[in-house]
Amino acid sequence: MNQKKALNTTPKALQYSLNLFDLAGHRLRVHLCIAEPDPVAQKVFLPNWIPGSYLIRDFARHIETFTAHDKQGPCHVTRPDNYSWVIHDSRGAIDIEIIIYAWDLSVRGAHIDQHHAFFNGTSVFLCVDGQSHLPCEVLLTMPAEFNHWQAYTSMPKQLKQTKLGHNLGHFYTPNYDALIDHPFELGTPQTIDFLACGASHQLVFTGHTPNLDLERIRRDVQRICEAQIKLFEPKSQRAPFLDCASVYSFLTLVTGDGYGGLEHRASTALLTARDSLPTLGQTEAPTGYSNFLGLVSHEYFHTWHVKRIKPQAFIPYDLTQANYTSLLWVFEGFTSYYDDLMLVRSRVMSEDAYFKRLGETIAGVLRQPGRFKQSVAQSSFEAWTKYYKQDENAPNAISSYYAKGSLVALCIDLSIRAATHNKRSLDDVMRLMWKHYGRDFYLHEGANVPKQLGLTETGFAEIVQQATGVNLTKQINAWAAGTLDLPLKKCLGYAGITLNWKTQQAHPSIDANVKPVGTHLTISHVFENGAAHQAGLSAHDVLVALDDLKVGATREAFSTLIARYHPKDEVKITVFRGDVLRTFKITLAAPALNLCTLTRA
Repeated sequence: MNQKKALNTTPKALQYSLNLFDLAGHRLRVHLCIAEPDPVAQKVFLPNWIPGSYLIRDFARHIETFTAHDKQGPCHVTRPDNYSWVIHDSRGAIDIEIIIYAWDLSVRGAHIDQHHAFFNGTSVFLCVDGQSHLPCEVLLTMPAEFNHWQAYTSMPKQLKQTKLGHNLGHFYTPNYDALIDHPFELGTPQTIDFLACGASHQLVFTGHTPNLDLERIRRDVQRICEAQIKLFEPKSQRAPFLDCASVYSFLTLVTGDGYGGLEHRASTALLTARDSLPTLGQTEAPTGYSNFLGLVSHEYFHTWHVKRIKPQAFIPYDLTQANYTSLLWVFEGFTSYYDDLMLVRSRVMSEDAYFKRLGETIAGVLRQPGRFKQSVAQSSFEAWTKYYKQDENAPNAISSYYAKGSLVALCIDLSIRAATHNKRSLDDVMRLMWKHYGRDFYLHEGANVPKQLGLTETGFAEIVQQATGVNLTKQINAWAAGTLDLPLKKCLGYAGITLNWKTQQAHPSIDANVKPVGTHLTISHVFENGAAHQAGLSAHDVLVALDDLKVGATREAFSTLIARYHPKDEVKITVFRGDVLRTFKITLAAPALNLCTLTRA
């Protein structure tokens, strides 16, 4: 309990102290001192979700113990639900102690062991009901044997001293919303710093990555950051995060096959595969390097778009329950459009490579029958229960507000350019949204200032017209709320780009996806009204034989086997459904035209 004494600051500030006392057991201890609690019933809670990842996560389930004391001893504590606690009849300040189990290897939670520690604030910092507007101070300590570790975060640091173990720093935020928007990486990672338009940035790589070519990554990421800063602020060239931090941190965990990212106001948490990163002496970048750079570009773009330009429905976040908006196609879809586009503009990707990736996106969207059932606006609103809870029927039931949303952005951009003879573009729309909603979003945060503004559910088409003079209201409503295919060929034609379709394979198709599971090949998805569907095959069926010939455990082996046949041939497929052997007759389909190629005329 004496940790709180080290934080001798403004009485009303919420004071947190976090100690990584059991790294081998993946546990940390967090103290929270509430100087002026509600003496009758003070509620505290841990968020149920983390902004940017639209799924109820139930972070509170990782809290192993919860105790509360005031100056006279233990307090009476009750639980109104699974994520909150109420401290009753307190006498003065309250000190709360929680012990958290942290073993979630993702960008969303907390992961701690003897080699590193990573955590998001939503996993470790209790929110004080009625006091989330107050300043927050954090003291971070750990056992002395780890005194070679350093803390990497964009959270502003205070210069203070303590004798409580190894002090990794005192930190400060103006309120709780800021407190949970600066993740931490602790350990001995590989790092490199750089300036982009004069603003400090830091690349942090945690994980075993021998001979990592930090200089090459630095050079490429610097170009991406500068291109994006100049997009939104062509005159001032001011980085957006300078409103709340002195450095932007790319906190990257390197694993065998990881991929993902989560944006924050002055940092991002990234997960990437080791083989996607360049090593010293490599002349050619690894195949997955463009994926890593695209991830960097995507999350950095969010610094403007969703961290400051927000849907009005997210102002403020309600961290106890799902927050619904139909605009994720604008915020995630447009970010997905710009992530690769900025790679081209920053000269870290060729136009041919960009066309290839765009073609893959188009093909991926058009392979999903669910696009005829769910619009991108519906996909956005239903993200909590459909996009983030996908099952074997997902391709038949949903559309992606990421992928199809990026194609809506493409159509809007090209339509604006065509209507204005290339004098205006989606860039102008983004800059106007930045001016209206984003540039001053965190100005004087925590003070008594006018309510922050965000994009209304129906306001985007008007913004487009204000920024460009082009009225696309009818088209935008149809593309966002409708389920017809987008006029991609027509819009690409505006830019002199030709769209063509080819088949990736010569052999016939069963109109289903297959994947290896252990020593077997299993059907993962059956496409609606396709050959497999008509034959009665289902997802999770384990392929055993094709016309009494054994099906191998790889996709390649299955392709070799089915290549013996022709479209419209009727063959026998034997599968295990559960533990029962079943046989079906299937009429093979023609290979799909599923390879989209783009060429400049």
